[in-house]
Amino acid sequence: MRCILLKLLRNPYIRRIAGFQSAGFALYAPKLYRYYCDVLKGLFEHHPDLLHLFTNSIFPAASFNCGPDAVSFDHCDALNLAHGLCPITAGGRFNSKLGGHIYLKQLRLVIEFPSGASVAIPSACVDHGNTPIQPGETRHSNTQYGAGGLFRWAAYGYRSAKELLATAEGRAAKAHAEPAACRA
Repeated sequence: MRCILLKLLRNPYIRRIAGFQSAGFALYAPKLYRYYCDVLKGLFEHHPDLLHLFTNSIFPAASFNCGPDAVSFDHCDALNLAHGLCPITAGGRFNSKLGGHIYLKQLRLVIEFPSGASVAIPSACVDHGNTPIQPGETRHSNTQYGAGGLFRWAAYGYRSAKELLATAEGRAAKAHAEPAACRA
């Protein structure tokens, strides 16, 4: 399994998709992109043993749905950064008029999602998935994201919430690190 993953991470086409997704993120959500840059730069400096999946992407995590007829059923990625974005790129040979659509449940949207297309969604906040493709067709997808726990770890001074809450200073720091809505 590790060998397959390393081949995927080194594949020039996969790397190009990862870079494109990251560049799109920087273009369309520059403040959020800068936040990722700042937090993850600190994380990698504090933990020099960590490695970037891709040198041309800001995202710290990726998933590959390799097919041959990959379908993502209705789900919400609750462990991703709540206000973050998750870019998804579809691939394969399928008729996007008949299947492979992405849907965003709470928004009541069903969107044609052809091979080669990319979209960035708030995957931690919106239930999403995609529709099945036709028999004999192929579909795969590449996704990048950031786990909310990484951002909390950095905000808490590179320690767990349990360690942080052990002191009065830590409790004050945790209260300062969380948005007001999270403390209610």
